[in-house]
Amino acid sequence: MKSSNILIYVDDIKHLDDYRKVGVSTFLFALEGFSVGYNTYTLDEIKNVEVSNKYVILNRMLDCRAVDGLKEKLKEFSGIKGIVFEDIAVYQLIKKMNLDIEMIFFQNHFGTNVHSVNFWLDRVNSIFISNEITKVEIENILDKVQKPVVLNLYGYNQVMYSRRLLLSNWSEEFNIPYKSMNVLEDRATHVKFRAIENEFGTVMYSDKIFNGKELLGLDNVKFFYVNTMMIDHNLVMDFLESTMDHISEFEDDGFLNRETIYKLKERNR
Repeated sequence: MKSSNILIYVDDIKHLDDYRKVGVSTFLFALEGFSVGYNTYTLDEIKNVEVSNKYVILNRMLDCRAVDGLKEKLKEFSGIKGIVFEDIAVYQLIKKMNLDIEMIFFQNHFGTNVHSVNFWLDRVNSIFISNEITKVEIENILDKVQKPVVLNLYGYNQVMYSRRLLLSNWSEEFNIPYKSMNVLEDRATHVKFRAIENEFGTVMYSDKIFNGKELLGLDNVKFFYVNTMMIDHNLVMDFLESTMDHISEFEDDGFLNRETIYKLKERNR
């Protein structure tokens, strides 16, 4: 695997040396107070990490007070190469402040077609392609994008993000012990979700690790994203070092080879 175009989320700074040993040179850190569904770091902790290609993820939906707080934080973003963001307010702040920093738009379910992707590529440096479309659909987008984009490569795929404190509400409603990280199971389908909550909301991830290794080698890709959250470090390293194409019992290939069904198709009469 070519590791030079891997963007890896750092769940624990102690793992940085292992990632560098296999050729990874671009790292993503979640900022405390502005991220949900990740282990976070203070801005000082991020700035003190000695890596050259350093990106920060800001995936919390912002209210007016948070926008004001972020404006002050952005003034201190020296040494940060780029920002991965979800709320459009982040884009507006960066443009208004005329900051010289890369912007990567990351709304999990937005980048599903060429028109919406290119709309944002006119405005930002790159955009994540949705994790719920097929490989054929991804290839079609890559053929027509104006700039290289980011593809999810490995990790639990994000299913949803809610500003509600779903785990807290669930614990209170059913009188069960509260956990900020838990596994929920739908009674009807028995589908499981991994949920993480902090004061800014709840993120739900898939129950199996997404392995998109078959995407490697595609053109017009700025980064392949590896999300290490909730994954044993040895599994992450096995993935980064492996040349095998098989998928383990802990993994699946998401929607790469099966369509997402949004509505029932009309039957032939």
